[in-house]
Amino acid sequence: MRRLIIFEFRKIMIPRVWISIAGGLAIAIFYFISFYPSGTNSLLVVNKEKPEVIAAHTGPIQPELALKYAPRLKEEYAEDSVGSKEQKMTRILEQRYAASAYSLDLFNKNLNDLRGQKALLERQDQGSYVLKDVTKRLSMLEEIRPPGFYVTNDWGSLYRFFSIPGVGNILIGLILVFALAPLYSGEANYRMDSLILSSKYGRLKIVTAKLLAGFIVTGGFVTLFYGVCVLFSCLPFGFVGWNAPLNSYFVESPYNLTQLQGMLLKYAVTLLAACGLLLLTALISALFRSSLSTLGLAACLVMLPYFSLPGVVGDWIDFLPSGVIMSTSLIEKYVSYNIFGIPILHLTVSIVSVIVIGVIATLLLPKAFERRLKA
Repeated sequence: MRRLIIFEFRKIMIPRVWISIAGGLAIAIFYFISFYPSGTNSLLVVNKEKPEVIAAHTGPIQPELALKYAPRLKEEYAEDSVGSKEQKMTRILEQRYAASAYSLDLFNKNLNDLRGQKALLERQDQGSYVLKDVTKRLSMLEEIRPPGFYVTNDWGSLYRFFSIPGVGNILIGLILVFALAPLYSGEANYRMDSLILSSKYGRLKIVTAKLLAGFIVTGGFVTLFYGVCVLFSCLPFGFVGWNAPLNSYFVESPYNLTQLQGMLLKYAVTLLAACGLLLLTALISALFRSSLSTLGLAACLVMLPYFSLPGVVGDWIDFLPSGVIMSTSLIEKYVSYNIFGIPILHLTVSIVSVIVIGVIATLLLPKAFERRLKA
């Protein structure tokens, strides 16, 4: 079996697939390098030039500093302002601190609004779904650290790259379907159809080996892609802000995570969704003899989340593997669904939907391939 998996892996990783992976990595590297700060146009530069000043400001918002720097919010964007290097760095620090203080005000206002809603709903209808949802959201927000001032620009670049309309997720999806589209439909090119069909147990063994090789390619590529992106985005700046609360970048996030933990969670969910995309692509590949047809249909699945469709169809697209990969509601903000009167978070529903779709696709795979070969 091991030799068969290696053989199938080599069939997947043909030169054009290696080239597409190299191209995707090159685009990612260029993206992060192009956003490296130059001159004094970033808080990252201030952190490098004046680490002791940044350290004195880092952490929970200090009310006296927030009040002092508040007028900076009415000024022009500090990074684009004119002045000496020292003046510009001072403006950047003070404006970013004032913005963080404003985020804290929004966070506290949201908490107070939720507390008011909860009190009102408890007087009206204690068993309502809305009350359960408000209570859940309030309890999550009360358990996390309030937003503070942290240098998270490097992690912000990562999150933007892996969110719509960022290019990271679409690169992952398109490169995967490009590599995996011929997984079964390409057997006609190798004249393997009759060989696979000739033995019931041999057919199942080959189908399984192909799938396992596909999982190796998927896991390896997603891990490599995320690893390269993290290195080029954060390593030049010493991974500054890795332990900052997630809500210091995503103000609406209800999760008690650091920037690093948030990125690891996003990677894990993306990897799971990529495996779901592999299984869907494999199912499509098993149904069609043409690799080009498989590639076209699978690529459409990848692109679907970029189109806003009305009604239930649009909602269900969010829970396809490609929709989960593209999602901006996993850890970024609170989104819940009414499942039998219980509020279930978007993250949980997304994970369950990918697993269910993957199981269904796996069960249909052998039959689909057998039916196509017998046609």
